[in-house]
Amino acid sequence: MPQAEADLRAIREYYERVAPDYAQTFVDGAMETTRRLRAFPRLGRIVPEIGDEDLRELIYRHYRIVYIVDAEDERVDILTVFHSAKEFGTGDAP
Repeated sequence: MPQAEADLRAIREYYERVAPDYAQTFVDGAMETTRRLRAFPRLGRIVPEIGDEDLRELIYRHYRIVYIVDAEDERVDILTVFHSAKEFGTGDAP
């Protein structure tokens, strides 16, 4: 989760520079999107680049929120948040 927290912080800092009124709105919306995982841990789609049933993602605006679910669906860990123009695991645009 430290990576996801750093990612979200960097996204907020970006929006604070380019659209200050939107920065907190974005963070609040992203957090609200992930809250649904408490009740529905497999809500998101399987990350297509990986194909692992436990590695999933939610889409919020133009960002991918990647998370992992344990086998018993009892624990969800948010791994990273990044712009959808980038490929998972590379940091590079497609």
